[in-house]
Amino acid sequence: MTQKKKKESWKEKRRRAALKHQKTLEAEHLRREREPRKRKGFSRSKVLSIGFLVLIVLVIGVFAALQNTQPLNTDELPPLYTLTNADFSEFRGKVVVIDCFATWCRPCIGEIPHLNEIVNNYDGSEVAVISVGSSSDSEIELRQFKKDYSMDWLVARDTVEVFNKYGVQAIPTIVILDQTGNIHYQHVGLAEASLLSNKINELLSD
Repeated sequence: MTQKKKKESWKEKRRRAALKHQKTLEAEHLRREREPRKRKGFSRSKVLSIGFLVLIVLVIGVFAALQNTQPLNTDELPPLYTLTNADFSEFRGKVVVIDCFATWCRPCIGEIPHLNEIVNNYDGSEVAVISVGSSSDSEIELRQFKKDYSMDWLVARDTVEVFNKYGVQAIPTIVILDQTGNIHYQHVGLAEASLLSNKINELLSD
């Protein structure tokens, strides 16, 4: 009788231990179920924000593309002077400062302030300044260049082979003609206004 009670007592202990373990597992399962679940990836609000930013970028890109494809209004560009010949015979009686340049030439841009100074310091009835652009530049490119750099003097495209006549091999090249059309001075590279003035004064003082 005592042995049977002992056996039952051992079985009871095992049963109770099993029940306790099961209750522990159930409690842990309930605790995990009640915890807020962490969402993986972006939240809905973040996705919407990113989508909105992408849309703005696309709209800006399309607008810029449309702006670039709009036809250029050439009526707003200054006209070019049309040369009659490479001797500049239309300017006889004046000292002629010829600036041989191209729109893509950085030193040519540096020459512009010096030419502007000459234009402002001399009477147009005595000195003519004319910038002759390379034939590799289109008329529209030269007109745009004249506008962008406020070249308030004559600008022409080399349609009469000025570069060939004066042997222009590098730009900028400055050629100064006397009042009869002969070459008085020629300079390759940037020429400062003081140098140009000295050469012009030599002709005006004769």
